[in-house]
Amino acid sequence: MIYTTKKTKIAFAVLLVLLFSFTITSTFAFWSSTQYNQTIEDNNLNIGEWLSDLFAPNGIPEYVLGETYQTGDYVWWEGKIYQIIGGGYASAPPPSTAPYGPFNEITHLYVPTNTYNVDDVVLYNNAFYRVINAGIANSSEPGTNGAGWFDMHSIDWSTGQTYVQGDYVLHNNKLWQAVVGYSLNQNEPGTSLHWKQFGSIEWNSFYTGYAQYDHVTYNGTLYYAALSYGFSDIPGTSGTWRIKGSLAWSQYAVYQKDDIVSYNGSYYKAKYYTTGNIPSSHNSWQLITVPTFSLGTNYKDGDIVQYNGNIYQVANKTNAKNNAPGTLYNAWNQIDTAEWRWFNVYTATDYVTHNGGIYKVIDLTNANANEPGTSYNAWNRVDVDTYQPYNVYALGQHVFHLGDIYEVVNVSNANANEPGTLYNAWNLVNDSEWHGFNVYQQNDYVFYEDFAYRVVNPTNANNNVIPGTVNDAWNRVGTLYYQSYNTYAINDIAIYENVTYIALQTATNITPGIPGSETYWALYSN
Repeated sequence: MIYTTKKTKIAFAVLLVLLFSFTITSTFAFWSSTQYNQTIEDNNLNIGEWLSDLFAPNGIPEYVLGETYQTGDYVWWEGKIYQIIGGGYASAPPPSTAPYGPFNEITHLYVPTNTYNVDDVVLYNNAFYRVINAGIANSSEPGTNGAGWFDMHSIDWSTGQTYVQGDYVLHNNKLWQAVVGYSLNQNEPGTSLHWKQFGSIEWNSFYTGYAQYDHVTYNGTLYYAALSYGFSDIPGTSGTWRIKGSLAWSQYAVYQKDDIVSYNGSYYKAKYYTTGNIPSSHNSWQLITVPTFSLGTNYKDGDIVQYNGNIYQVANKTNAKNNAPGTLYNAWNQIDTAEWRWFNVYTATDYVTHNGGIYKVIDLTNANANEPGTSYNAWNRVDVDTYQPYNVYALGQHVFHLGDIYEVVNVSNANANEPGTLYNAWNLVNDSEWHGFNVYQQNDYVFYEDFAYRVVNPTNANNNVIPGTVNDAWNRVGTLYYQSYNTYAINDIAIYENVTYIALQTATNITPGIPGSETYWALYSN
């Protein structure tokens, strides 16, 4: 390969100066045009930064083949700045040909020939990745091996990601939560016991966390766990799962003394424990006549009556005496339906169907006083993964809302406000863009107007603080060119007006090279 000599480049630079001086008026008019000003505004281009492709900054020399460099030195080559990570003599100019070579390009973009260390962050395919194992990361692309790279924003389930118990992922347009802490990137959600779908109570044969009185749906029917075992049995095929709100006899159900069932148009009462025995032909069942409600009758707690074609059970014998079923709260409970009834008295483990949804009691007092879906902290809708304004959410829970995915970061604020409307309530996730309502932590990364930023001070960076507008909040990353709002630490490098400086102490909004900056910045050279 033939490399351009330094003399040739000097001559070229002189020619550029002559051309520039000859066309200064038209050049100034071009850079002052509306189009250029808009470009500057849109991209926050800093003074002197546009020259970097043509000239090496003062203090960072152009790379010279054959010279010896020290580890940590910076060099300029063909419009890019590199840091020497392997000192000594190099047989070719930058870039390196593979990881563990002599050069690292200074950029926030992933460069396959760079060498990365633990906690380094890169941008690749519009996602930020952090190195968690340098050996693996330097031999694999981000997103292909979760043991080496951690995707900092995406929650799409991937075999190339690492997960812990409690994590949420997106898979096949559904939200899943990790219920165990192992092999999570080896077992696809919906195919193993490792993941439980959030926002659904559809029975899952793989799920091992069911308990007595839990509710599930199967083939459109709502079931509850009548027993404390057998949860892996398909609902409707064993005694574990009973149809909610149905009195119809089931050959699989386990019945206790005094249980009531309907069979072939008649009603039967269990004399004692029984299962699998047909009511009309077994002495474990007693044929009964369910009386019609009669006003003024002294009913006992638990008595059963018929009224307007439905079956009711006494909830409060005092109120039941002089009030027809369905006319007063806390008198009669309708027991032949899973539908919510305003007059029923519900228990803490109850589920109901209402207006096409399935609801679970959250607060017993409020649930017995309010219709599902009308009051906060009463009933939670459990059959959807979309945001429900009356649900009670817990820290870390995820929901869909208006096509985006949000995570609860503040329980009080999240339960009082719609996602995306208030700072410190919900964080929009699965997205690397900056959002003013998100809560950011130290060293979080975001995109804003095509630039990458890192949180250096969460106190200053949060509560709708736009990256690049406040000092000591967000640092623009992936560039050595001076940014006035960045916070520079001792020995950090910054280029200002094509001159390179080194920070002598922590500096924010101290412009290098101006009077008074001498205690903060010094001229840098290798």
